Amino acid sequence: MSKKAHIISFRPDGEYYFQKGISAYQKGDLYRAHKYVGRAIAFEPNETEYLCQQAAILAELEEYESSIDILNKVVHDLDEQLTECYFFMANNYAYLGRFDEALKEVRTYLSLDPKGSFKQEAMELYKLLTIESGHLIEEEESYIGDHEKGRQALERGQFDKAIGYFKKVIEDQPLFWAAYNNLAIAYFSQGHTDKAFETLHRILKKDIGNVHALCNLATFYYQINEKKQLDQLVPVLDKLHPFYPEHRSKLGSTYFFLGDYEKAYHWLISAEKAGVYGDQAFYYWLALSSYRIGRKDQAMRAWKKVDFFKGRPFHPYEHGKIQDMLLAGDAGNNPMVFSLVDQQLQDGETASKVFSLFYLNYLGNDSAKKRIEQFGSNMNGEQPFSDIACLLIEDQGDDKRIEIMRTLEKEFGNGAPIIDCYDLYGWWTIVFDIVREEKDLDVPGWAAALAYLWFKETGQKETQKNVAKRFGTTVYRLKKHIDQLGSILNDYEF
Repeated sequence: MSKKAHIISFRPDGEYYFQKGISAYQKGDLYRAHKYVGRAIAFEPNETEYLCQQAAILAELEEYESSIDILNKVVHDLDEQLTECYFFMANNYAYLGRFDEALKEVRTYLSLDPKGSFKQEAMELYKLLTIESGHLIEEEESYIGDHEKGRQALERGQFDKAIGYFKKVIEDQPLFWAAYNNLAIAYFSQGHTDKAFETLHRILKKDIGNVHALCNLATFYYQINEKKQLDQLVPVLDKLHPFYPEHRSKLGSTYFFLGDYEKAYHWLISAEKAGVYGDQAFYYWLALSSYRIGRKDQAMRAWKKVDFFKGRPFHPYEHGKIQDMLLAGDAGNNPMVFSLVDQQLQDGETASKVFSLFYLNYLGNDSAKKRIEQFGSNMNGEQPFSDIACLLIEDQGDDKRIEIMRTLEKEFGNGAPIIDCYDLYGWWTIVFDIVREEKDLDVPGWAAALAYLWFKETGQKETQKNVAKRFGTTVYRLKKHIDQLGSILNDYEF
């Protein structure tokens, strides 16, 4: 008896493409989201949910006119009960600088739905629009492109390159304040604090309420411990009520940086509701702010969107606020900490794996110890990971090889894991391997050699004599180990 194959046909419909669009939108892929939701609308041209989502996507793509056209169709032709369309149209008109039309739409929203979901935001928008003056800068593709190149260079730590781009933009567009603000950040990152402050004050002289400049000023004062100036500036920040979502995000991130998590949460969640495009850093600010004020479910929702900073030009352990989180007093109870460490133990390179083991050993609670044990068993004898895990879980901290790393931690981190030098743990694994058979291990000599080579690698000027003295060894022993280690360092990948 012959069997015929049963072919199940699949015919995608509007809902199928809409869900694909939503998935792309949640990942921040606006162009793909626009494409898929557009296909959904082709199947069901009058489905208001599809149309409203497409209007939101178009607004984030800065295609405000197209977004307005869709919202007009929804509220005038399809469902007059969707009064929030008037609020969204008001936002679009405001972005276009058409403040009279924005006022008209926000008044319509408040009159038709005085207890609506966006009442508070609409009232804030109304107040801002009634006093709004000035003009929006007409963007030209050339200088916007240069500014974006500068921003990317700044993010990668290429400060000279970034400064060059920002100066070029300022020369072309003397009123493009974003370039000034980023130029100030680049100067400050290089240690040119005078130039950084001068650049910010140049903005505020022309635009006294510039949100980004005020926020940057606060973070600069905080970093150089200018408490008096910061105390005078914070009340100014407290009086700000930004309209634009990105300004709300900036204010929230600033409060986050200053450690005021209640205010940070307020403005970050407000920015998200207002439709800001949140990148991974934004969701990290929101996640930790939520956690700090006891909103743990909200924290983990946002943390998922951080996605361990995948795709960013830096390693998570290099992020200053991640470092602060890992060394905070509540780190041993923070689910985001264990989520990150688990991910590094699974997917990280040698340095981050080994650092993570030492970090878990430092935490010392049952959850941390269990992770070390599980990692060691999963390695199935793979050296050096299984050996290191075994030594740490059995609390054999007096092992001479482990003691080398402990010596470095004591010198550089007061006994805590040295996260800002986490690559050094990768270098230490080489020593751990090559001195396996040595009986009388020279702990201070090897620690000094690692420290000296690290100083050299990172551009810090330290003489061999000073390093030997710091670690209680001799220059002779230091040189001996430098020769042993330096000849093989370049052959290892971390």
